Amino acid sequence: MKNPKEKRKQLIRFILLFYPIFVGTMGTITLLVLVTWLIPTQDILTQLPAIILVALVIYVPCIASLIIRAVFFKKDSRPEA
Repeated sequence: MKNPKEKRKQLIRFILLFYPIFVGTMGTITLLVLVTWLIPTQDILTQLPAIILVALVIYVPCIASLIIRAVFFKKDSRPEA
């Protein structure tokens, strides 16, 4: 049976993986709807800075979550002696 510390660590690892998958997918769908249906084609270039800002707000936390997960929860690759 796992101790509470291991369970908590496993839960944090799962959340740090689930968050970018969920938010990245929903953000991509939102951006596609925004660009495809909500912004007229003649206004795309004028709205490009806002679209880039929205993409940064969506994707930077996802990337940060994956980096945090990779750095802090790196498994020891050395074999046990």
